[in-house]
Order: sequence, then C-alpha cells, then structure tokens
Amino acid sequence: MRNKSKDNLYLVIIGCGKVGANVASRASSIGHNVVVIDKNEKAFENLTVEFTGFTIFGDATEKDVLMEAKIDRADYVFVLTEDDNTNFLISMACKYYFAVKKVIARVYEPDNIQLFREYDVEVISPTVLAIDKLSDFVVGDYK
Repeated sequence: MRNKSKDNLYLVIIGCGKVGANVASRASSIGHNVVVIDKNEKAFENLTVEFTGFTIFGDATEKDVLMEAKIDRADYVFVLTEDDNTNFLISMACKYYFAVKKVIARVYEPDNIQLFREYDVEVISPTVLAIDKLSDFVVGDYK
C-alpha cells in the first residue's frame, strides 16, 4: 500500500552521487522516508549527517535489490545513475514490474528523452537544462 500522506513520503533514490546524495539528505532531513541504492559502497559517503534513511549496497538492475528497497511501496523513485541505458532499464522495471506510479530519471542524451517519456517516465536532463540556461545568455534573456 502506498503512503498517501504528502507530509511523509517514501522515496527510493537510485544512485548516490552528488545529486542523489543531496536529494536524499534533504528529503530525509524534512521527514521523508528515504532509501538510497548504489552499487558503489563508497558513494554513501556523499550523504550528509542529516541523512537518517537507509542505504542498500547493490545493483538496482537486479530484481532482488529493488525488492529489498520495497520499491513497490515507493511514492517516488528517482533514477540517477550516470548512464541513460541503465536509467532506462531500471525505470522500466520500476514502472512495469513493480507498478511504481512516479518514476523520475536523469537523462543526459537529449535524443533519449522522448523514449523515456513514451513509457511515462518523467525526465530531468542536465544537458537540456544547461543548454537552456546558456542560451538565455546568448539571446540576452538572463536573470
């Protein structure tokens, strides 16, 4: 059963690099229940002292690792590895095997964005964000 309260969400974050660790730490510090998965145990050192959630050392492309995280109970899953193909594979498992309603994936290659969206995965693209922001400077629309 999914947690219906907006005040206390259950979040699973896959990838504990700078972005994943900061999102996990911030979410944990405001009271959300957070599980972070990474296949590099050293990556958990990126978490701040405010992080009070759980960490799982393992490969999120493996079903057992996702089951250990109770991913089927997640309100949101953030898929933040460094590889678009890995992010797509994990996103598909979350959406279609575990029926997670809200999956947000980081996508580096703009050509891949439409594929993720076709499968109802929300996308955040650092490449597109950088292009948009830098283009604002080029056209003189910066703030």
